[in-house]
Amino acid sequence: MVLDPDSVTKNKKKPEQKNPVVAGKKLIVSTMKDEGPYLLEWIAYHRAIGFTDFLIYTNDCSDGTDLLLDRLQQNKIVTHVRNKVLKRGPHKSALKYAKVHETYKSAEWVYVCDVDEFLNVQIGDGRVDDLISYYSDADVIPVTWRLFSNNGHSSLFPGKCIQAFTDAEPAAAGKGAKGRFVKSLFKPNSKIKRIGLHAPVFEDGEEDDIVWRASWLQEDPKSDPRRPTDNFGYDIAQINHYAVRSIDAFLIKRKRGRANHVNETIGKEYWARWCQGGEIDTSIQRHVDAMNSEYQELVKDPVVAHLQEGACAFQEQQLGSLLELDEFKALKQELVGVSPALKQKVAVTPETEALRVKAPKRHKNRIRMLEHMPKNGRCAEIGVWNGGFSGVILEVTQPSELTLIDPWELLSGQDEGEWTHKKHQNHEFMRGMFENVFANYAHLPNISISKGFSAEVLESFPDNYFDWLYIDGNHLYEFVLKDVEVAFRKVRAGGIIAGDDYFWEKDGRKHVKEAVLDAMKAHGMDDPPPRIGQQFMITVPDL
Repeated sequence: MVLDPDSVTKNKKKPEQKNPVVAGKKLIVSTMKDEGPYLLEWIAYHRAIGFTDFLIYTNDCSDGTDLLLDRLQQNKIVTHVRNKVLKRGPHKSALKYAKVHETYKSAEWVYVCDVDEFLNVQIGDGRVDDLISYYSDADVIPVTWRLFSNNGHSSLFPGKCIQAFTDAEPAAAGKGAKGRFVKSLFKPNSKIKRIGLHAPVFEDGEEDDIVWRASWLQEDPKSDPRRPTDNFGYDIAQINHYAVRSIDAFLIKRKRGRANHVNETIGKEYWARWCQGGEIDTSIQRHVDAMNSEYQELVKDPVVAHLQEGACAFQEQQLGSLLELDEFKALKQELVGVSPALKQKVAVTPETEALRVKAPKRHKNRIRMLEHMPKNGRCAEIGVWNGGFSGVILEVTQPSELTLIDPWELLSGQDEGEWTHKKHQNHEFMRGMFENVFANYAHLPNISISKGFSAEVLESFPDNYFDWLYIDGNHLYEFVLKDVEVAFRKVRAGGIIAGDDYFWEKDGRKHVKEAVLDAMKAHGMDDPPPRIGQQFMITVPDL
């Protein structure tokens, strides 16, 4: 391993080049299985920071990841190979094949990473060219992992990873730390014996001639380039590693298994090891606009968009099936118990302010109702609309977890008999409502956004999961009845089922009132619920 003895001084004083351009192909090699919902964000992000090529191996996909990659290959975005898995497992098999692939042989730089890993360059414009130019004489540039927690998110798809997950493990090493892993950028050459998961492995006797560049190596040339114990180099670059994503995503990961440890069971111990946080890090978000631009280019192809949506739908259905199994129900409850949501001040949105002005009496009654709800609890709002009341819920009750449930533009595809507002048939308007809610709340660690029909979404949660629910969805009798019936199972004993518009009337029927009373009678509750104006509150009995 070659290190210039003056490199500490030289590299610290080295000026950053302005808009450096590194010639040649910058290739990412990856292997994956059932990562369809996350694939496009990962590709778009890495294209946005300057990677030119992708060599991706897949095996045994069931969510259409392989079909999505086939289409991206037709569009000349990636090179996709179906992995013939050897005894060494999917990852190591793919890397063996990659070493002799023409795409690898013609690359100037190679980076091996998984779809939950994002290279986050801190210097210059945050592009891969900035990193390579900074260490211009390097053969290998190891970059340290930085783990991120689930940010308190439970739902399967709380948003794009680089926006939803901002809670990072501390930048400084703790006492007794064993070191952190790296992923490496490297130049392909004949001295490489095999491509490793974290760095290339060189032929015996050849590594002495290889130039490694990293902050910790500048301070201690004899330290391990593959596993630093301190000075992780985060001021230069880091790998944002979203190893667990959300709780529901982790359940899917458990079902899928690990690519490099195929016989390992993923459970609570794995979660505790890899769900690490403590410091807010949003540095990667400077690339959001560029990433979104690349993303939109990818989904301009309707086949790509359809396959990505199909992968999401498949995993949502898979989650529902998993949560019918006692093993997965128990694991979810365990993970919720060890995953306290982060506290973050909530900005007041224009929609929240509008509620105070538009209907002041109703707004006051809703606040009075919220004051009866459990504080710091786990709750859900059914019927989110533009998110105005969501902000009030956050402000008054300070929930540990708030799930926002609404079909938004999905309503436009339903029978007109289900529309209770003239805007429900307007797909673009309702889509705009969703995007507004997403922009205002998706970044908050205690918020999960679930687009779907309320009873179906609620069924994806374990029984006795919520401390309270607020129902303000479709006001027609059959929909209110279903929501309240499901809520009786999903809210714990002593918790509260609350809702709006108790006296709402259509075609001579008070639909909400009738449905609420019928659901209560089915649970042996003959008295009407307490009310504050049109806000009703049902305390779930301990049966």
